[in-house]
Amino acid sequence: MHQVIVDRLEEYLAGSSNLSREFTSHLESCPACHAEVREMQEIGAAFTALRAPSEFVAAPGFHARLNARIESQRPAPGWRMFSWEPTFGRRVAFASLMALFMLGSFLISRETEYAAGPNSPEQLIASQNLSDSPDAMLASLVAYRQ
Repeated sequence: MHQVIVDRLEEYLAGSSNLSREFTSHLESCPACHAEVREMQEIGAAFTALRAPSEFVAAPGFHARLNARIESQRPAPGWRMFSWEPTFGRRVAFASLMALFMLGSFLISRETEYAAGPNSPEQLIASQNLSDSPDAMLASLVAYRQ
């Protein structure tokens, strides 16, 4: 589309009567611009045909019924979550059981490290390099038995 048409296209499509002679003569002489403007007029006519014939007016009482329905479906305030309803009680019980399970799992996993108990005298002697001094060996055995 040529610049002459682009500059005044909105005025032409709106139905303005004071268009320049240059615009109208170019529109009559250029078949490409004429075809494109014609397509735009057809699209505008199609949109005009889709327009509702009159303004929509709601039935009496529509807004009141709509507001009442919205109010009835409004969520409860946040403080009601902590009331002792059955669902809240179940949530607290479940959270308590989960905390107990986690704590028990932790304690059981830590207990396996200490499950072997105290070392036997043989293990104690082997861990202390007492082979050089027989007196140190006897002292550790006596200390173990007490």
